[in-house]
Amino acid sequence: PPPESCPSLPGSARRPVPARHRSPERPGARGAPAGGGSGWLPAAAETRLFLRAFRAFYLDGLFTDITLQCASGVIFHCHRAALAACSSYFKAMFTADMKEKSKNQIRLPELSHAVLEALVNYAYTSQIQITKRNVQSLLQAADLLQFVSVKKACERFLVRHLDTDNCIGMHSFAEYHDCSELEKESRRILLWQFEDVWKQEEFLDVGKEKLSFILSRENLNVWKEEAAVEAVVKWVGHNVEERIEDIYELLSCIKVDLDNMYLRSALSLQKKCRLNDSKIRSLVYSALNLSPKGLSRRPTAAMYVIGGYYWHPLSEVHVWDPLTNTWVQGTEMPDHTRESYGVTSLGPDIYVTGGYRTESIEALDTVWIYNSERDEWTEGSPMLDARYYHCAVSLSVPMALRL
Repeated sequence: PPPESCPSLPGSARRPVPARHRSPERPGARGAPAGGGSGWLPAAAETRLFLRAFRAFYLDGLFTDITLQCASGVIFHCHRAALAACSSYFKAMFTADMKEKSKNQIRLPELSHAVLEALVNYAYTSQIQITKRNVQSLLQAADLLQFVSVKKACERFLVRHLDTDNCIGMHSFAEYHDCSELEKESRRILLWQFEDVWKQEEFLDVGKEKLSFILSRENLNVWKEEAAVEAVVKWVGHNVEERIEDIYELLSCIKVDLDNMYLRSALSLQKKCRLNDSKIRSLVYSALNLSPKGLSRRPTAAMYVIGGYYWHPLSEVHVWDPLTNTWVQGTEMPDHTRESYGVTSLGPDIYVTGGYRTESIEALDTVWIYNSERDEWTEGSPMLDARYYHCAVSLSVPMALRL
């Protein structure tokens, strides 16, 4: 994919001017000339000129008062004000009672030349290129130096490129760097597409605690419990010596009817032989008390009834929970004055598309998205054309979720 830019501007971090130093308010100072006379430059244009001037100062080495040194020893001559404006890390360093406050050079051995150069350029241009190659390094550096806008842009980039191949690693990465959106989305894919995830190479390196967390989730999407059992067997078989004792705890997370005593005895007898996936699988299935139809299927889905019409358009969301055989009320649809729209689901989201306005019969191109995990609505990108009485379907849900 092409590189992405982070549009955030550090202008909001500028210190307010005390009242005694401000000029009196003048008509048109916000950009609209008063009475046809000479106007004032719009705020956006002033900001661009300010950044352009600061960028020129940086490139020419004018008025610089601090240097940053990266891991390779390359030095960047910068301005404290520019760094502090977009980084609370540098703002605290230059204003708090820290030893770095009086220093003229700051060493940053954790940062490579390319990453530090990208962040410094962002401080002077409010733009940064994010690619698959640099996104993780940029996010780590932005997290360390508290470039909040850059970190958020990197997080959004990673969310858009999540799939079954990388969701486990991205979930751990998100937890370590406190990226809530990335953590939530990677967890959703991990649980929703678990039957694809456990077959990936990355799955073999997951820790026991994380695997226990995954297997114990009520919304783990497996058609039959055999898939979860197979995942445990594969994970244990990858490193039998270190993981064989974990098998009992992991199988208990799946809530299967297991003869623990038999399994322990059988594994103990087999320890003298070299255990592999096949032998472990055979012993585990022998210890399972299977019904004639195999392991029980876990109901993980719910049914949603969205809107409709009863003398007038309805906006209610009703949810049927098969585990409790009860109906519950969800958050109502925000736009309740339309009808004849299309509804379809994709992953945890339900899309309500088009329709027409009840009062005016105006055709609509609007899209509303209901997230079933968070019970909240957000407005989506409008359709190319307004329409009503149309059909909406999801095709190959697992593939669509990888996009």
